[in-house]
Amino acid sequence: MVELDEIGKQIAKDNLFTAVAAIRWQVQRTWKIQSVNPTIKTNVQSVAAIKPSTYFRYNAEQQSVSLLADHWSSKKDQQQMMVLNQQLLQENLGDKSVLWPLSVVSEDKKSVVGGVTVRLQLPEELFLELYKNRFKQLQIDYITFRNQIYMKVLQQFVNYRWLLTYLTGATPFVAGSNIRPVRSQSECCLAASVDAVKRVDYRSLQSYLRSSQHQQAGLTDGIKVGSSFENEHEMLQKGIHYLEITHLDLNPFAAMGVSFEMLDLIEALVAFFLVTPGIKNDDLQAALQEKRQLNQHVAHENPFSATTCQLQARKIINQLSRFTKEIGRSDLGQSLSQVAGVLKQPTETPSTKLLRKQDSQKLTESTLKLVADYAVKGRLTQAKTTLDDNSRLVLSAAFKLGVPYAVISAPDHLIRVGKSLLERGIQTEKTSAVMQKIWKNRQLSQKIVAAAGYAVPTGWTITQTSEILNVYRETKGLALVIKNNYRTGAQVFRIPPTQDIFVQTVKQYLSSEQPCLIEQVVLGSSYTALLVGGKVVSLIERLPQNIVGDGRSTIKQLIQRKQVKQQNRQTQFAFGEVQARSLAEQGRVLEDILPRGVQLYLRYDASTNTGADYLEVSSEIDSSYLKKIAELARTLQMSDGSLDIMITNIYQPLTAANEKSQLVFLNAHAFPALRKHYFTLLRQTQAVAESIVKNATREK
Repeated sequence: MVELDEIGKQIAKDNLFTAVAAIRWQVQRTWKIQSVNPTIKTNVQSVAAIKPSTYFRYNAEQQSVSLLADHWSSKKDQQQMMVLNQQLLQENLGDKSVLWPLSVVSEDKKSVVGGVTVRLQLPEELFLELYKNRFKQLQIDYITFRNQIYMKVLQQFVNYRWLLTYLTGATPFVAGSNIRPVRSQSECCLAASVDAVKRVDYRSLQSYLRSSQHQQAGLTDGIKVGSSFENEHEMLQKGIHYLEITHLDLNPFAAMGVSFEMLDLIEALVAFFLVTPGIKNDDLQAALQEKRQLNQHVAHENPFSATTCQLQARKIINQLSRFTKEIGRSDLGQSLSQVAGVLKQPTETPSTKLLRKQDSQKLTESTLKLVADYAVKGRLTQAKTTLDDNSRLVLSAAFKLGVPYAVISAPDHLIRVGKSLLERGIQTEKTSAVMQKIWKNRQLSQKIVAAAGYAVPTGWTITQTSEILNVYRETKGLALVIKNNYRTGAQVFRIPPTQDIFVQTVKQYLSSEQPCLIEQVVLGSSYTALLVGGKVVSLIERLPQNIVGDGRSTIKQLIQRKQVKQQNRQTQFAFGEVQARSLAEQGRVLEDILPRGVQLYLRYDASTNTGADYLEVSSEIDSSYLKKIAELARTLQMSDGSLDIMITNIYQPLTAANEKSQLVFLNAHAFPALRKHYFTLLRQTQAVAESIVKNATREK
């Protein structure tokens, strides 16, 4: 059993070890911004466009960015927010700039750009229980009591800073040099201040703040006290709020800049320091000064050499492993085992791994490869997340605009932007559930719109298979659209389908509870209008799946190239039975070479996820259409969502006499795909996600 002090014994007696686990966290990370091409000057326009906020800061002089924690949270929630914030930051940076995964020490060793800061807040419930059950009886003031606990943990982190330096040191060189590597140049920068802080008195908060060098000690010792108060006098009266572990090197082998195993180690250390005997006051200053010197020795070591503190490091990790098992924190065991593995294999420390990678490549080249690897892993992580694409786009816009945001429930596609809740990135809590149900029912939506005097396609409904042949006989010889009444997607036959194909297609869209709709093809081009706050913020023309010949490539090669392009945009470009039939109808085969400039359609509908192209036309269309579309949306009581419509000629103004032939309503969508409004031809896009954020944060 690990030796416990009076606080530890009381925690054990009252069975409060579960309360110890309720530590609250804030993690801040800073990176230098670097061009993906090191020979080109870094373009900071994209990062400069991000508005400073409680979670983001940009330093133009250093060309660095910081991701901050704007609230206290559990370690799990903090880790999730770290991942999300970093993904949103990288999305706003674009593909020309990257977060440089190394802390950069200036050549004169006077500054370091890039690093990790960890803030820890001990559970207030734990303080209250301990004070009530034992220490109040000793007539100790509550604020003094909790300050002393914080100071005790603070002392021990100073005492073991060398361990963190050994495990996190990742700055073997200063900028512009690759000779005589050390474990951590960022720690070496502080060597001159070791003697200056030796008189800082850590016995109590009062004596600590009275020490003239206590602010410098926060850097030299790598930890300091913190509070939300404006001055230290208030802190003395109202107490310490948290501890702040400062300037850890960025871990270039952890995509988040700090490994989650390291956060687990820090948590284990906090719990251990909290309940075990600290350093005696009489020996405190001398003991801490000895450990400061040890920390500098570790920082200056050759990374390839075995550290002189290896035995001490193994001892404390073994103690932590036993301790976490005893208090029921087996969840920390795997991380501690990994730390123990690094202690057995010194070549696995960050600095050494960096140097080993440099054997075959320059440090800049090997670091850029790390960045590329993280980008791939980041896309894979993003693909596995349950957060929908719309919500991600809106969160990215909120990040850029400096608006507070949070993921309320990823499985339920619910986020918060400002004070508004958004479902799938667009619908607010004010949207009627009844109207959403109506929009999803294509036939019902068309009836409501038609009753209001708008044009809709001529249609037939099939509810059971026995009706298929009767409808076929009525529609024989017509160009048709076949779709489900509720599900998205459709199939267009500009050449009238045969009976066999008609029957086969209807069965694909028909189910016992969801009828199949047959509509006569409407002349004109297909458009989708996106509405936010009742206004049309984007209008895109939907161009069915197609390829354009270059005079040299076969149809198959052109399809394969476009599949790669669409995959990079996270969209599909399938080639299956529908596309094969379309090719045959046009007298083409995959081996044909398509003449230069010739456009070949692979299908005739432009439904979502069919490989369609999109063209933003909101700035070109006659304004009479935008007014009519907004009126149509009001008929459906739609403030946010999208409408699919057919328009014969967007440049010809609507007229009362011809309106029903000029504009035809097709469908309404509560949750339109926002991404298709971004990846448009000619890059003429509207900032639709920013419009949603601004609408969500507008004063109601």
